[in-house]
Amino acid sequence: MALTPARPFAAAALAVAAGLILTACGGSSATSTTVSASAVDGGTLPAHVHNLAYNGDTLLFGTHEGLWEQAPGQAPKAVSAEAFDVMGFTQNGDRWLASGHPAAGSTAPGDLGLLESIDEGVTWSPVALSGEVDFHRLVAAGDQLFGINSADNALLRSDDGGRSWTSAGAVPLFDLAVAPDNPDTLMGTTADGPVISTDAGTTFEAAPAPALIAFLAWTPRALVGVAADGQVLESTDRGANWQTKGQVAGPPAAVAADGSRVAVLSGGVVYESSDNGATFTQRVTGITGH
Repeated sequence: MALTPARPFAAAALAVAAGLILTACGGSSATSTTVSASAVDGGTLPAHVHNLAYNGDTLLFGTHEGLWEQAPGQAPKAVSAEAFDVMGFTQNGDRWLASGHPAAGSTAPGDLGLLESIDEGVTWSPVALSGEVDFHRLVAAGDQLFGINSADNALLRSDDGGRSWTSAGAVPLFDLAVAPDNPDTLMGTTADGPVISTDAGTTFEAAPAPALIAFLAWTPRALVGVAADGQVLESTDRGANWQTKGQVAGPPAAVAADGSRVAVLSGGVVYESSDNGATFTQRVTGITGH
């Protein structure tokens, strides 16, 4: 049976449950985190970090004032030439995609639609939906792109690299991940638990999990979920079964995963694991706005 929205704006309810309020900006019960002596002070990062991603061992931050990066042991620094509000962000090979709002003083419309960068986030060009959509979540697999529109939490899909878009489903979603080996398979989070689609977002089915998962990241090795209480889980069978891994100290605000590495932003700290989420140390501290 396909899911229908049991209540409007379920994703917003999940955000409240997780202690997270997304604005337009204009396992184990023990906490398996330790303080790392090599943790970097992230006080230079702009307030409001919206998303995380890996570029090799460098950590990327989509912020209220542009795309930033932090190499291991180094202070964070700005990447994007223009300090636009990076609300949605994803990498699709050498093509990076983003959405959000323009920088102060810009003549661009308030909702930037889909942007692309082919120089690792330094410069950005409009692709589609300029002035129409602000994606708070973006995921991509080849030419197939999916985005969650901030206006109504609706899922939109593009089958041609983002040039044209159609409505892809009626279930209001909070976060979204796409299977790296099958762009028709999506996992989303809602206030009632995770949901899965095997038809490119047209319909979703409930995918029971042992905790209320808020954020997702899907790597070739596993699907990683971070629950509203900071519990970290993983599934190696597309969400059919979940294994509890470690836990971070507080509700999550963003997550990234790559290989055996997992990064979780919680309470102004980026916690990082190198063992698939079993244990965490602090990588970046002192991030304001969370």
